[in-house]
Amino acid sequence: MKRYLLLIMTTVLCLSVHAQQKKEKYSKEEFQAKQEAYITKQAGLTAEEASKFFPIYYELKKKKKEINNLAWKNAKKGKEPQTTEKEYEDILNGFIAAEEQNNALDKEYLKKYQKVLSNKKIYMVLRAEIKFHRNMLKILQEQPTPKK
Repeated sequence: MKRYLLLIMTTVLCLSVHAQQKKEKYSKEEFQAKQEAYITKQAGLTAEEASKFFPIYYELKKKKKEINNLAWKNAKKGKEPQTTEKEYEDILNGFIAAEEQNNALDKEYLKKYQKVLSNKKIYMVLRAEIKFHRNMLKILQEQPTPKK
């Protein structure tokens, strides 16, 4: 459960930091193309498998992003000095609820994935996704910080 939340947060971080880099910028489409190519190669997907899999994959990512954006939007209330203990409790419960919703989506989409890929390839896709995000973070860490 924590692994998926970490993966989501890493993805969002990669995208936001990448958008701010001056040296090497990627549009959303370029980022997705790089990600698709990497995952396709690492998981050994055929062109047909990839064409069936990635629309489902991005549908899941979009739904998770909406859930997480709402949780983080509510969490911004915690920055206000007058936030009450009850409001902090609501924020924390919102994070837990978002994680539970994301887990339910993972279960739902696993069934969809299994209609187009073998379990082994799904496993390989998930591993490749994690490696891709780790590699992107390494690249970002190696780039010099732009001066303001």
